[in-house]
Amino acid sequence: MDKAAYYEVVGKTVEQLNNIMNVSLSDRIKDLVKKALGRSVRTKDPFFWHAGMLMVGLVSALECLEKVQDAKEISDKIKASLEGHVDLWLKKTGGKVSFVDDALAGFALIKAYEITGNEKYKKAADAVSSYLKSAGRDAEGAILYNSGRSGNIFADGIGQVSMFMAACDDKAFDSNEQLRLFYKNGMDEASGLCYHGYELRKDADVYKASKTGYVYDRKGILCWGRSFGWLIMGAGVNASMGKANEESLKQFTGLCEAALKYQRKDGGWSWQMQAVDGHIDLSATGMIAYALGYALNNDVFGEDDISGRIREALKRAKECIYAHTKSGIVTDSLSSCDDFAVHYQTYGNNPWGQGAALAALSVIY
Repeated sequence: MDKAAYYEVVGKTVEQLNNIMNVSLSDRIKDLVKKALGRSVRTKDPFFWHAGMLMVGLVSALECLEKVQDAKEISDKIKASLEGHVDLWLKKTGGKVSFVDDALAGFALIKAYEITGNEKYKKAADAVSSYLKSAGRDAEGAILYNSGRSGNIFADGIGQVSMFMAACDDKAFDSNEQLRLFYKNGMDEASGLCYHGYELRKDADVYKASKTGYVYDRKGILCWGRSFGWLIMGAGVNASMGKANEESLKQFTGLCEAALKYQRKDGGWSWQMQAVDGHIDLSATGMIAYALGYALNNDVFGEDDISGRIREALKRAKECIYAHTKSGIVTDSLSSCDDFAVHYQTYGNNPWGQGAALAALSVIY
C-alpha cells in the first residue's frame, strides 16, 4: 500500500462526508434552476446515496486500516466522521428513513457497527431495515425505486437493497430474490448485460410475458456503467456474505466475466461499459473494482481460474484510480443521472466517485 496516496484519498473522503450537507448559496440557486428545468437536485436526506457511497468508502477504509500499524489517528478521524454524520441524520430527520437509496448507507452502518460496536450505527441501520420491510413492491415482489411515483425497478435500488439485505441478519429479507427478479426482467438476452431498469406492465403485449402474467418493459441504455456497478456490488456482497444460492452465485460469476471482458486498456471502466473507447467513469470503475475485490477477499471463487484473472484486473484498476486522483481528490466520475437514458456527459469530482474509489482501493491488496 502507498500509505501517503491512500491516506490522502481517505482524508478528502472524510472532508466530503463532513461537508456534504453544507450547500453554498450559489449552489442552492443552481439547484433551484435545475429543479425548474425538471432536472435532479441534491436532497436534504443525509443518508441519500451520495453520502451513502462516501460512507461505504470510509467503512471499507476503516476495515482495511485494522490491518495497518500506526493507523489509529486516521481511523479515529473516520470514526468521528461517521458518527458525526449519523448524529446529523438524527438531527435533520428525527431518525426517519424515506428513500430506498438509504439502503446503501444502511449497509455501511451495519459494517460500522460490526467494526466499532457503536450502538448508534445499529439503531440507524434498524431504521433502514424497518423502512425496507414496508417499501413498495411491484407485482412480483421487487422493491420499487420511487414507490408511489412510478412502477420502475432500478438496478440502483436492487443493488443497494441487496447489499443491505445480505449484510443484515434478518430472515424477513431475501437478497437472492431481489437479484433473481432483476436478472429475469432487467437483462439483455443477446448480450447478457443489464439495462438500467424495467417496469412490469399489463398493457404492453409487444413485450415478453412474465410468469405472473404481467409483461415487462426494459428501460435505459444497455449497460450504463453505474447500473452495472450497482448490480455487481449487490451480487458481490450477497456472495461474499455467504448468502448467495447456486443460481445467484452463477449470475454473479457471469457479471464478473463481463467486467473482465470490458475492462479498458487503462484499467478502468467506461461510462457505458461496453464502449471501451468512450469516456472513463471513475464511479463505475470504483464500484466494479470494489465488488470484484470484496468477493476475492472473501474467497468467493476459491482457486478457480477467475481468481487469478480478477487479481490481475484489480492491479490495473488500482493504478487507474490513482492515475485519476490528484492530492486525494478522485476526478473523472460521471455526473448524476436524471432518468433512464438521461446522462449529461460532464465529469469531475463527485461524492459517488470519491467514495467508490476509496472503497475499491481499500479492498485491493
